[in-house]
Amino acid sequence: MNNTYLNNLNNESVRELSNQRIRKKLKWIGIGVLLIVIIFTVFLTTKTVTAKREIDRVKQVTSIQIQKGDTLWSIASRYISDEYKDMNEYIEEIMHSNGLVSEDINAGKYIIIPYYADVRR
Repeated sequence: MNNTYLNNLNNESVRELSNQRIRKKLKWIGIGVLLIVIIFTVFLTTKTVTAKREIDRVKQVTSIQIQKGDTLWSIASRYISDEYKDMNEYIEEIMHSNGLVSEDINAGKYIIIPYYADVRR
């Protein structure tokens, strides 16, 4: 074989290896830069907001007389607040507070209604 041919082959192989190493380094640099950008984005876009409440909510109870036509649903709708997940949860609490096993209520009787009220610190 010709010595020039071997030199050219060796030079091409060296260049190819060098190019592969450069591409590999660039790939890792790119991944590193991407990770840094992601980390900074998370830190810059994540904000924790804490509001200082000057008023607390406290659970209280009141006793009401059931009027003709009242239902637990109609009574609960007058007293429900954001502390309850939904109307059914609130009605269950009213029933539990009064030892009721059904939603049947009678006019003239009294029931206890739990509710939340604002209390200043």
